[in-house]
Amino acid sequence: MREIRVDRKTEDDGVTLSFRFKSIKQLLDSDDPAPLPGTELTQIAEEFIAGYLDEYRLKLPVSLILSLNAADITPDESLLLPEAVRRHFSFRVQDLMHERRLSRREGLYSLGIAICNALIAILFLSIVTVYELSLESFSVLLPGAFITIMNWVTIWDTYEHFFYDFHDLLRRKKMYEKISRIPIAVERY
Repeated sequence: MREIRVDRKTEDDGVTLSFRFKSIKQLLDSDDPAPLPGTELTQIAEEFIAGYLDEYRLKLPVSLILSLNAADITPDESLLLPEAVRRHFSFRVQDLMHERRLSRREGLYSLGIAICNALIAILFLSIVTVYELSLESFSVLLPGAFITIMNWVTIWDTYEHFFYDFHDLLRRKKMYEKISRIPIAVERY
C-alpha cells in the first residue's frame, strides 16, 4: 500500500508536485478520530511529501496537488484537506525543534567527553616524554592505542552531532515550515 504515484511539473516560476493516492487511508491516519482539518497524516504520506519536496532547493516555489479517489472524499472534505496537510507539518515542526534541542545537548556532552579524552591524551604523552618511556613497550603501546581510539570515537561523535544530525534537523524543520505555507490543491479522480 506504499504505492503513491508522484508527478513533477517544472515551470519557470517553480515546481508542482502531484501525489496520487490509491486510498484516503494512505494520506490520512485512520486511527486519528479528529475530524478534518485536525486529522493527522500517515507516516507514509509525510515521508513521501517531505521526501519529494526535499529534492528541490528550499527557496524554490513549490505547490502540491493531492489526487484522491472521489469515492473516498467528499467535495467539502477536499476543501479542508489542504489545511489538514499544512496543520500536520506545522505541528511536526515543534517535534523537530524538540529533537534539535536534544541533539544539541547530546552534542555538548560529546564535546565535553572529547575534551576530557584530549586532556588524557596530552597527559599520557607528557608522561611518556618526561619519563622517556619506550614507545615500543607494551605498557606504553596498549594505553596509547586505547587513548587514540577513544579520541577518534569521541571526536567523530561530536562532529556527527554538530555537522550531520543538527544540520539535518534544521533542514527538515525549514522544509516542514515551507510545506505548512505552500499552495495545496486537491483533485478527485
